[in-house]
Amino acid sequence: MRPGLTPYAQQFTPGTLDPRAIAGATEWARGFGADNPRVLRYMTFFPWVHPDIVPERQEILAKIYAFYRFYDDFNDSLHSDLRTSRTVANRMIGILDGEKPAPDAAAVLWMFHGLWREHEEVCPPEFLARTSSHWRHYFATQSNYHAMRKPDYPWDLADYLSLRIDNGGLHVAISQGELANTVHIPAHLYRMPSLVTMRRLTYYCVILTNDLYSALRDEKTGDHRNPVAQHMRHEHVGREKAFAFVQDLLFEYSARLHRMPEALEHEMELLELTGEERAVARTAGRNCLNHSDGYEAWASHNEPHLATPDADPGIALRPLADVP
Repeated sequence: MRPGLTPYAQQFTPGTLDPRAIAGATEWARGFGADNPRVLRYMTFFPWVHPDIVPERQEILAKIYAFYRFYDDFNDSLHSDLRTSRTVANRMIGILDGEKPAPDAAAVLWMFHGLWREHEEVCPPEFLARTSSHWRHYFATQSNYHAMRKPDYPWDLADYLSLRIDNGGLHVAISQGELANTVHIPAHLYRMPSLVTMRRLTYYCVILTNDLYSALRDEKTGDHRNPVAQHMRHEHVGREKAFAFVQDLLFEYSARLHRMPEALEHEMELLELTGEERAVARTAGRNCLNHSDGYEAWASHNEPHLATPDADPGIALRPLADVP
């Protein structure tokens, strides 16, 4: 059972990938023992969701998605080990607060430490403050997602979508559009209701796309943290009907997202924004459209070929000095 593509994803064209950026990011990832096939494939993700990326930001975006895949796979491999998940996450948050990992700290901590230092070198303070809070929420919700494996953990679709925005790093991911094209969104534009709505719809589209591709894998492993599994459970329907329900939700959210630029234009008129402010706000809107459509298109090309994650969390937890 394979997800269908929305009309917008079918028409999507990714940006051009600079092989020098991939080479540099691969060498960087190898220094942490993170250059496995899944990480290397995920590293090519950024031109699909940031097709307007400027050349000088390609390598840092490749590194961001390499880290994201490595940490996410490591965290998934912990399963019910909530204590380790929370300990590592809290140390990641400490890095955001200026702490430096101990010399014998886990490689994955040093990986994020180096990545965050690069953020500080190239990003303006307002963006750093906002994306720092996004990273913080991403790390802070990892053990919650683990706990959702328990049958009596209370959640419904609305709860799930809300948690996965943080736990899946969606706030972080959309913010990377600013890092990629160097058009940083000031606070008074970032909080415009039409842009808030566009980001939320984008989050939903990405979550549902991801879960449609993982639904069969989750079913085989007995993981019910998936809208398809939950719809089967709550509505007492078969897999095909549940899959179609979630697929319809994705198409509905995507259609609503693509109607939002008109609302954005109207709001900019009412706010009497300057020409420069309108250009920035339109870029913010395109960041949302690109991420929703680009993620769908990338998933269609790549998800079927992603190997199973390494189940050994020790790869990420070993001290950096022990990395070959």
